[in-house]
Amino acid sequence: MLALRVEREKAEDLRLELSRLNLLDSRRKFLVGDEFVEIPVLGMEGVDLAKWGAVSVEQEEPVERAEVYDPHKEIVDNLQIPDDLVGLLPKKWEMLGDVLILKLNEELREYDTEVAKVYAEVLGAATVLEDVGGVSEVIRKPDVRLLLGERTVATHRENGVLYKLDAKEIMFSSGNIDERIRMAKVCDDGDIVVDMFAGIGYFSLPMAVHSRPEKVYAVEINPVAFGFLEGNTKLNGVENVVEPILGDCLEMAPEGVATRVVMGYLSGQNYLPKAMRVIGERGTIHYHENCPNELLPDRPVGNVKDAARKEDRKIEVLNQRRIKSYAPGVSHVVLDVHVS
Repeated sequence: MLALRVEREKAEDLRLELSRLNLLDSRRKFLVGDEFVEIPVLGMEGVDLAKWGAVSVEQEEPVERAEVYDPHKEIVDNLQIPDDLVGLLPKKWEMLGDVLILKLNEELREYDTEVAKVYAEVLGAATVLEDVGGVSEVIRKPDVRLLLGERTVATHRENGVLYKLDAKEIMFSSGNIDERIRMAKVCDDGDIVVDMFAGIGYFSLPMAVHSRPEKVYAVEINPVAFGFLEGNTKLNGVENVVEPILGDCLEMAPEGVATRVVMGYLSGQNYLPKAMRVIGERGTIHYHENCPNELLPDRPVGNVKDAARKEDRKIEVLNQRRIKSYAPGVSHVVLDVHVS
């Protein structure tokens, strides 16, 4: 019954790290004291205890969690497919409103209609899409196939924010939820924000709903996503704060005005010089990048330094966070960078 004991103020960040590493033991409850929290773990591989000031302990009196309903078990029980294919059924999925998105193993294709029907019944979905091949660059359109239903437009609620989108045309990554929640809290009162790759409002909306920026300029190049962005500002009652701008951020993002710039595009290094010009006298850039793990943290930091040098700016890297694994050996990271 292994656990990590850590100071309370560090417990949530460590929990997120352990969750990303799939090391949390969901069978046991956290033990919370006045100063420390014991987080139950399955192991410690890849965890830097010194970084967190944590110590490993053997729990003598662990508190077991009550058995949790497992929809995947019900799906398996209700599906009539060969026994050797049961292990291939997806245990993870994306649920946007009542639109369900699944990734299917090639061997399940023969049974895709039956699979879609049972997943829809158990999870309460009206429409089921298959994620066939990721997301296209720049306009970030997903490659999906309709398995069940007709309507693909849904309204997804997350952290008190409503996102309306067409799941067949627009990507939405549940793996970025921690970053969307974080961005809801980072704005200072009166901030002028430029979101250079706004999409349907992934980061613009949480900032406008939960913080008090003076203005959020939300730039989006994809006309379909832009239409939903405009609608979502009204849906969340922030149309007086968020100003949607249609076009390429290299041309349309206002320069010299921002105290905060959001760069949520994962291949955005070529846009960094523009971001430096978008910042006013000083401000913060939140820069996202996909990077091979062996090149962390040097490559993302180097890209920012190169852009700052070109634009005669000074920078200070405030923070670097790993958001999620993007592919084997590749991480999606975000840098918070102060620019002056």
